[in-house]
Amino acid sequence: MPDVGSIERSAGKAFGLSVLLPGMGHRYVNQNQWTGWAKTYAAADIGLWLSLFGGEWRRDHLIQSYTTLARGSANAQVDGKDRTFFLNLASFESSDIYRETMLRNRAWDRIDYVDDPAFQWEWQSEDDYIRYRDLRDDAETLRRRRSILIASLVANRLISGAIAARSAGRSRRAQVTASLAPPVEAAPVLSLNIRF
Repeated sequence: MPDVGSIERSAGKAFGLSVLLPGMGHRYVNQNQWTGWAKTYAAADIGLWLSLFGGEWRRDHLIQSYTTLARGSANAQVDGKDRTFFLNLASFESSDIYRETMLRNRAWDRIDYVDDPAFQWEWQSEDDYIRYRDLRDDAETLRRRRSILIASLVANRLISGAIAARSAGRSRRAQVTASLAPPVEAAPVLSLNIRF
């Protein structure tokens, strides 16, 4: 008699395929058919990648915008500066105000940060200062969002893989083979063989 159950599928292979591309493990378990779940995990993965690349493109554009604004409207030397410098530009309207604030707060180790003329700035207008802060805040939001998107990509792969592996295990448990054999000379009775 033919197999009553479905074709045996490897849980490890289903998991591995889903880690490479979410949905592929489900496709493998379902005899190369793109089922609803396979399509859902693949579509989620594509959406997450598009959001990640789109966010990075937008963030690069915002960084270019706020560094250009700082160079032109705050007379800041932005080349080779780290994140702290750009944070200070968003927090203080000038390097003099920065120094006064550090003195008032007794942050002695941070007072000499603006001694070098390359680390001095002064915003020409409050509108430019506010615009800079908004651009930088938007770029920082996208930077934080990048971490969430990367974690979501990993989670999508692991969840898809775990469910595909479980489905493969279920298909293995469902396999039953039954056969009837004619009587042999030693035993005059029909034999029924059932294999799981």
